[in-house]
Amino acid sequence: MKRVSIYLLRDNLASYLNEVANSGETIIVEKYKKPIAIINPPKKKLVKKKEFEKFFGFLKTKGDNETGVEYENRVRRGSRERKYMRDLRKRIT
Repeated sequence: MKRVSIYLLRDNLASYLNEVANSGETIIVEKYKKPIAIINPPKKKLVKKKEFEKFFGFLKTKGDNETGVEYENRVRRGSRERKYMRDLRKRIT
């Protein structure tokens, strides 16, 4: 575990977050040498492909069998926007 003052963290937040993400090391944030927070890496991937595809599932009506992806593709304005969303889904997974 690494200890860092709140003032150093404030000035170098991006580098400390990258360090936590890449090394998996925990950082303890201190103010006047007293711990006030802990920064941990996430335990699992935050967004899964299934969860992303089911995102629009709450919009279904009782008789509707349309998935979130199908709904999203139907309401998109053009092929360019649909292509952008397809590429975005590939980047997330």
